Amino acid sequence: MSALLTSTAVVAIAEIGDKTQLLSLVLAARYRRPWPIIAGILLATIANHALAAWLGDRIASELGPQRLRWLLGISFGAIALWALRPDRVDTDNRLHARLGVFAASLLAFFLAACRT
Repeated sequence: MSALLTSTAVVAIAEIGDKTQLLSLVLAARYRRPWPIIAGILLATIANHALAAWLGDRIASELGPQRLRWLLGISFGAIALWALRPDRVDTDNRLHARLGVFAASLLAFFLAACRT
């Protein structure tokens, strides 16, 4: 039980500065409707993971192990360079206002998950 509690505490502490957690706090403060936000987060997470798994499976089946190793190394380097780029503040809220709470949460979390 202590191993479970320790690993849970470490993960919880590591996630404090996560962008998606901060995004959920901003959406909750702005819309004050938790259930559509939670549903949007859940659907965006499932869609993102399903798309990543499908795409990863397709790429792995098309490439051999040696080419896949090189592609992964290059992609990690590209992600490292992308992480150095500062984030931009999105000030155009017209789309979020038109979509509603659920769709705004879904779109925001899917785009945030694609960026990380």
